[in-house]
Amino acid sequence: MKKSTLSALLLCAGVMAVPAVHAADHSVSAGYAQSKVRDFKDIRGVNVKYRYEGGIPVGLITSFSYMKGERNYSESWEGEHLRGKEDTRYWSLLAGPALRVGDLVSVYALAGAGSAKSEIKEAGMGGASKTKTGFAWGAGVQFNPVKNVVIDVGYEGSRVSSVAINGFNVGVGYRF
Repeated sequence: MKKSTLSALLLCAGVMAVPAVHAADHSVSAGYAQSKVRDFKDIRGVNVKYRYEGGIPVGLITSFSYMKGERNYSESWEGEHLRGKEDTRYWSLLAGPALRVGDLVSVYALAGAGSAKSEIKEAGMGGASKTKTGFAWGAGVQFNPVKNVVIDVGYEGSRVSSVAINGFNVGVGYRF
């Protein structure tokens, strides 16, 4: 009985000590994302980042963005007047190194894939949909104004098919 109680106490102490040993190794942030797409108003959405620092100045950061937008159009073509609506959705998954440059600032670079889906619905004619994936990249800065707070400012770019998508994201998070 004493051995099992002692083992349980040691196990609990070990589990409780793990967060203290790995303090400030992780951060999660979420925020606003906005990008410009050719022939479109800005698409808007969310960005979520996770960062791991293993006790050395260089860590790993991952980023997920999801944005969407729509536009109505009216065009004349060969004597016919066309009206419709185009919906665009974009998402990306990126990863890369993060370098801590001091107690308050880190810089990072990202690379991965971005995918865009465009749906066109023309009045009285039905619609069409197309999804394309391409290379995406990003860079940014994370600030830690207080020990457990993260403020993130980043740029994200992508080329999906022949269309350039360029934008920014800002977020706030928790460092633990």
